[in-house]
Amino acid sequence: MYSHYYTYTKTHRTRLLVFSMTFFMMGWLDFFHIMTYNGMEGLFVEASTPRATTYWIISRTIQSVGILLATMISYRHKSMHNQSNYLIATSMITFLVFYLVSFQIQIFPPLFIEGKGLTPLKIYLEYGIIITFLLSAILMWRDFRRTQNKYFMIFIVGLVYAIFTEVAFTLYRSVYDTYNVIGHIYKIISGYYLFKGIFLYNLENHFRQLADAKETIKLHAENLEKIIAERTMEVRRNNEKMIVDLEYAKLVQQSLLPPESVIINDVKFVSCNYPCEKLSGDFYYIHKIDEENIGLVIADVSGHGVSAAMMTVFTERVIRHNYYRKRDGGYITSGETLQHLYNQFNQAQFPDEMHIVLFNAIYNTTTMEISYCSGGMNTIPILFRKSGEIEYLKNSEGFPICKMGEFFQPNYKDAKVLLNKGDRIIFFTDGLTESIKSENLISKQRLIEIMKSNNQEDLSVLKSKIDQEISDVTITNENDDDITYFIMEA
Repeated sequence: MYSHYYTYTKTHRTRLLVFSMTFFMMGWLDFFHIMTYNGMEGLFVEASTPRATTYWIISRTIQSVGILLATMISYRHKSMHNQSNYLIATSMITFLVFYLVSFQIQIFPPLFIEGKGLTPLKIYLEYGIIITFLLSAILMWRDFRRTQNKYFMIFIVGLVYAIFTEVAFTLYRSVYDTYNVIGHIYKIISGYYLFKGIFLYNLENHFRQLADAKETIKLHAENLEKIIAERTMEVRRNNEKMIVDLEYAKLVQQSLLPPESVIINDVKFVSCNYPCEKLSGDFYYIHKIDEENIGLVIADVSGHGVSAAMMTVFTERVIRHNYYRKRDGGYITSGETLQHLYNQFNQAQFPDEMHIVLFNAIYNTTTMEISYCSGGMNTIPILFRKSGEIEYLKNSEGFPICKMGEFFQPNYKDAKVLLNKGDRIIFFTDGLTESIKSENLISKQRLIEIMKSNNQEDLSVLKSKIDQEISDVTITNENDDDITYFIMEA
């Protein structure tokens, strides 16, 4: 019982709990049976054949009924019951039986009469116990056929010997005759097989599983280096594929950008884009709308990498399409373009934390007038007059493109400025002046100095000066933001 009781704490098999309580009561009652057998000194009371026989039949009845109840429960069934409660209950039942048999034996009918032998009641009770053991054996045979587990068959052997035990105890006429001795021998054999069938099934099975687990761990340890090498190779292949995919995505994104040097309707442009990762979250757009108008856009998308790159594609497509939507025979203004982009952005299923800041302008080559509108851009384009004056395109302060359409509708207003031949404007994102983690930043003042000192130089020379400045700083300091700018010369 002790081993069954503590094995339950590991397996939580309900059947094992019933077995442990059954054998607990049976063990104590068999002990009382021995102590009250004829020739013993007795236990608190005088030893007698009626007491010993009564203890015996009650013990056998509890054993047969307990085993039948256990075999009726599925061998797979588990429970989380507290076995201590069952132990207390069975202890109380055992004590009650001890009290009644030891001190109130007169309430029990006689089961054995000296000189005559067993009473009919004793024989019928033994037959009932035999039938109960037989039913248990049938149920255990069912489990054996389902699982082919040899321990179920061992338990059946124990039940068969238990039946032999009870048959022997229906035949003796004296508590000292041969049938009584044979019955006790069969009982010992039965107990051995029952113990082996229960204990080894519930304990050895787990030791076998533990041994299998240890063997598996050993095999894994022996092959760990091989497994790590395989996993490393797999990770490397996935990384290589991801790098290739990013390179393709980079080519697609760069194909949307204009050439670094381009002339449209006699207007010169130079530009540069340094992504801090494979893909850029900055975007600029220089596009000929018609023979008179050129669309100019520079944008900075929140974040970096793939998500920001996809947002730049969205922005380019919406703005490009919008340039060709006419109202009242005229082109939509920069402010109307940003209003359209804001509405489209709020209709799309973008994450709430994503947003775009940008600067949109349209330059008319005939009138040399540039109309512009800011969409929350945190850097202001700088106009360098050929005569040497500096102006900021700061007369338009718009709202960023973000997921606020449900609560707020911004009003994007255009501002205008008239250019002269040779005037230059630099459009840039904050990465140009703020991204380098160093004290030697390309400050806005330094940018103005480069633009002014090279005001009479060709745009290609000016571009090389700025690029060299970027290179000098980034060669020893990693930039943590995309760097983008373009310069136009009227």
